[in-house]
Amino acid sequence: MRLNLTKYHGCGNDFLILPESAAQGLDLTKLITAACDRHSGIGADGFILVRKQPLTMLFYNADGSAAPMCGNGIRCFARYCLDEGVADAVSFDVQTGAGVKTVEVVRREPFLARIAMGKPDYRPASVGVDAEAQLWNYPLDVDGETVTLTSFFMSTVHTVWFVDDAMDDRLLPLAEAIHRHPFFREKTNVNMVEVVDRSTLRMRTWERGAGLTLACGTGACASALAAYKKGLCEQAVTVRLPKGELRIEIMPDESVFMTGPAHRILKGDYEYEGQ
Repeated sequence: MRLNLTKYHGCGNDFLILPESAAQGLDLTKLITAACDRHSGIGADGFILVRKQPLTMLFYNADGSAAPMCGNGIRCFARYCLDEGVADAVSFDVQTGAGVKTVEVVRREPFLARIAMGKPDYRPASVGVDAEAQLWNYPLDVDGETVTLTSFFMSTVHTVWFVDDAMDDRLLPLAEAIHRHPFFREKTNVNMVEVVDRSTLRMRTWERGAGLTLACGTGACASALAAYKKGLCEQAVTVRLPKGELRIEIMPDESVFMTGPAHRILKGDYEYEGQ
């Protein structure tokens, strides 16, 4: 069967987007894993279904698992909605698994959007750890090493790990081990964060259900907030990623705003053989 899919990316974090109605009756896990496969499918970090009434982003990781929200994904979702006439306003609300997110279109070409990402949730239950767990500047033994971490819910579960060089590939095995550590019942996204100066961070993320990605919007929000609360940066920072930058703003009440781009890569028919 043919499915008309569109592919977008936000700072290199790529997604396939499909109207929810087009996926009716299909096994979503099979469809998503097949389409997101980078060798036998189209290839993507995640998969987004679009529900029009009310306007809702249904987000899935590349392995078919559902996730509450995705920061780069919601900007791609917003551009898709404008490109396809699903929305036509400079500001609109999007329902997500992490609550309502407000999209402000800063400009159409080149596309730039500012998203109200909400506030952090520091409760252990929201992170999926023991109720008595300490989640700020806590030591965790991982594969024979002790790392100092900070974890909280910022639209999804995030763990921030401050490092000397976020682009050092030698960190990746440890990041993968942190993400699947038994401490986290449902695993965690792991953000490797380098403080360049008080206005700039560099970051890479090992994501649940996707592995190492080129960008993570919610991770950039979590990283900037953690750095600000630790006194390492100002309230507004640029987060540098391997293929782009995001602007993160922290409000006095800890509300977080993210500004960044989204680009359409392709639109066409995907020859899907599964049912």
